[in-house]
This record gives sequence, C-alpha cells and structure tokens, in this order.
Amino acid sequence: MALLASDILDDVSRELNDPGRVRWTLAGLFGFLTAAMRQTVLLRPDAYAAVEVMLLTPGTTRQSIPDGAVRFMGLVRNMGSDGATPGFPIPATTREALDASMATWHQAASGDAIDNFTFDPDTPTIFYVTPPPGENVYVEIEVAKNPMKVTALTDALPLPDVWAEPLREYTLYRCYGVNAASATDGARAAQHLQQFYLVLGEEAKAKALRSPFIPTYKGA
Repeated sequence: MALLASDILDDVSRELNDPGRVRWTLAGLFGFLTAAMRQTVLLRPDAYAAVEVMLLTPGTTRQSIPDGAVRFMGLVRNMGSDGATPGFPIPATTREALDASMATWHQAASGDAIDNFTFDPDTPTIFYVTPPPGENVYVEIEVAKNPMKVTALTDALPLPDVWAEPLREYTLYRCYGVNAASATDGARAAQHLQQFYLVLGEEAKAKALRSPFIPTYKGA
C-alpha cells in the first residue's frame, strides 16, 4: 500500500501535541515533508530511484540527466533508434582510462550505439558517453528522481514506506527548528536531525551534532 502524506503528518502532529494543527499548520507541514523527501533522496539516491529510456543529445560526449531527476546513477543498455529495442549493455569506465587510451575520444566520430559511460559524483547531473551519439540514440538510464511537492494529506508519496521513519524525523526537526531560539525546541530539533542521519546511515553527520567541539551541522 502506498505511503500517504497523512501517514507521516498525523504522527508528527500527535507528537507535537498539536492534533488540530494550530501552531504547525498544514501548509507548513506540507513544506517540511517535501523538504524531508528531497533531503532523503540527496543523501540516499536509492530512496527514489528510477530506470528510464532517454534520448541522448547528438554530437557530444557530455550529457545531462532527464528533467525531473536530481542525480545520475548509471547507464544500463542501448535502446536502439526507437527507444524500444534493447541492445548491448553499456559498461562504466573512468575518464582517466578514456583519456589514456584515446585522447581524442571527445572528438570521435558519432555512433549509433554507446560503448561506455563515465561520470564524476561531484557533478551529479552530468555524465559522459563514448562514442558521441548520432541522431536518435536512446539509452536506458538509472537516476534518482526529485520528489514532487506535497499539497494534500491524501497525496501518495513516491518514496516506499521503508523510508517513513527518516521522513518523520526530518519533518519533526523542521517543526521544532521554527522556534530554535527556545533551548528546549532547539535541543529537540537537534535530536530529530541526529536520528534522521542515523537512520539513513549518515553516522558522521549525526556524531557532529552531538559533539561539543564541532559546530551544529548546517547542511540540512
């Protein structure tokens, strides 16, 4: 069964002792839950991963991920000139290997199928292919998707229900963070953010939050 916005926000409002959503309004909660999904995907791209067929930009080795995606994860296989004909797999390689074996690989003749791909995690929306594609070259691509905005309690969330706990923890962090000037609410916000990182396997960020010698993490 799909995870609904109400599954997260009803729990959040109960924990906040605000079931009528007077202090923390629905509009604000929708924004916090949207932020929770997007932060989760940034840290764990597998939370909302998809496989799509993509038409490559002809004549260039440099390619951008499709609209609606936030991170490149890999290429799977060629999909022919119609986007529906499975072809040879596309193995990953490194830029260093391509540069060493063929320094002119960016200027190579265009092809009707892709042999290899490479990418740098520091530029997550860009990847490179070889040879440069000709016209109508389709590939199967793995990407992390950008979650849509939450606008209603009945919205089905795109993340599976196994991600309910980090979504809840991050939403509570944002709720308590509204009144961070309060020592109590500030501490609660930090606790929920720490738990969010722990659940996602981001122990380093969680440890930074509880160390008295390291400033509070500002990346969220």
